[in-house]
Amino acid sequence: MKKNIIICLIFLIFSFSMLSSGCIGTNKEEKIHVTAIIEVLVLDENGKPMDGEKVHFMSVKYIGISPYGDSKTQLDDWTDPSGKVEFTVGYDLIKDESRGYPVPESIGTVASIDGATDSVGFNYQEAESQAGGTGMAVITKKIVLVKPGYNMPNYDDQNHYPSSPANSSTADPYYADSYYNLAP
Repeated sequence: MKKNIIICLIFLIFSFSMLSSGCIGTNKEEKIHVTAIIEVLVLDENGKPMDGEKVHFMSVKYIGISPYGDSKTQLDDWTDPSGKVEFTVGYDLIKDESRGYPVPESIGTVASIDGATDSVGFNYQEAESQAGGTGMAVITKKIVLVKPGYNMPNYDDQNHYPSSPANSSTADPYYADSYYNLAP
């Protein structure tokens, strides 16, 4: 009986030491749920917002640079009278360190109309910063799609010319996370 107690104590001490050192039973994955909101503005060849324009949207979750299984989402929606449509998708992003180095995940999104396609991405580091330790992040990004033949002016939601963001390296004062313009 005494021998069994000693063996059990040794096993418990060994198990506790393995658990506290991270060798067993710990999760080296840091998960953040990301709600990704993509606002798309569609302008016609005259620079006017397009009402009723069909916008195709696709999103895919990536691990490193490889698409993750069946994580692909495809949606179609139509712009409102202001030329806008919004798509929302949610994914859990993980920074898996079980390999001894971090393998962060990301979300790739693409919006397209006839003649224009553009994309924005969401990465783990950005989500981690937005989450602030809560494990959840809501991130909004904007895409402007312009019909071929229109030279994109500096345009925003109020039809005026806003200032460039402080970190902008371009002289163009229009700001969106991404916009596509196919010159004539």
